[in-house]
Amino acid sequence: MRHEMERRFGEGGVPTTATMSRWLKRWGLSRGRKRRRKGPVLLRGPVREAGHCHEVWTVDFKGWYCTAGGTRVEPLTVRDLYSRYGLKADLLRTQSIKVTRRAMRGLFALHGVPERIRCDNGSPFGGGGPTGLTRLSAWWIKLGIEVEFITPGRPCENGSHEQFHRVYKVEVAAQPERTVKAQQRRSTIWLRHYNHQRPHEALGMRRPAELLTRNRRRMPKRLGMWKYPPGWERYWVKGSGEISWHGKRRFVGEAFAGDYVGLQPKGPGVWQVYFGPVHVGEMYEKEEGSIRMAKYRRGG
Repeated sequence: MRHEMERRFGEGGVPTTATMSRWLKRWGLSRGRKRRRKGPVLLRGPVREAGHCHEVWTVDFKGWYCTAGGTRVEPLTVRDLYSRYGLKADLLRTQSIKVTRRAMRGLFALHGVPERIRCDNGSPFGGGGPTGLTRLSAWWIKLGIEVEFITPGRPCENGSHEQFHRVYKVEVAAQPERTVKAQQRRSTIWLRHYNHQRPHEALGMRRPAELLTRNRRRMPKRLGMWKYPPGWERYWVKGSGEISWHGKRRFVGEAFAGDYVGLQPKGPGVWQVYFGPVHVGEMYEKEEGSIRMAKYRRGG
């Protein structure tokens, strides 16, 4: 409104934005935003070191670059933290959840599933919701994998993977091949050399392949829906991320679409909302709209 008044009458004598806002509120013409009620604050423990193979895998996208022929690629890399073994270096065309999930499914079929995956908070691994989950990382939880997000702005918590990317950039990405197929072949050969030929100081000058052991945690052939303890209520999450509860639509999170969330009674008219083992937030019978989302932060 102020911009329009300046355009029509010039800057001189036009009220400030704050003044106009006060007038609109006084006249009942302004609807202020309702402050979102806060949900529970939950602590995440510090990132943990791996004590054995397949306890922690680190996952990241290196950052896109172009082949010599001008085709853009998105390198998805996965490593076993304990052995430093590079499990994957795939040149994907996009970072979409669908494409990344397909690549991860192939990796799980080959190497089993880890106990924990460490990743950053960006797409497609992390989302903007309080739990930080996307449909990709929610799928990991369904597979029995704990998702460990690093602290925003602290890439040092995934430092060995960052170092892995620096080596890949210098030795493979800096002077790429002309086609994606040729560059993928070169990346695969480099990864094989990295695992079987290159000694690592952090491993006592041993090679990653010398430490890698077989993973006995295999990917389940079929995933059922979440089941919850007796006394809980279970509600189906629609594609919009909403549930129908007592005749009302309540938003719980798009990451959980296509499965059930569990509602645990907490007190009169208050329910705690879970997606499997993950505490999503709290829901109050007297409120409408979104539930009170849980807020996760890193503890000591």
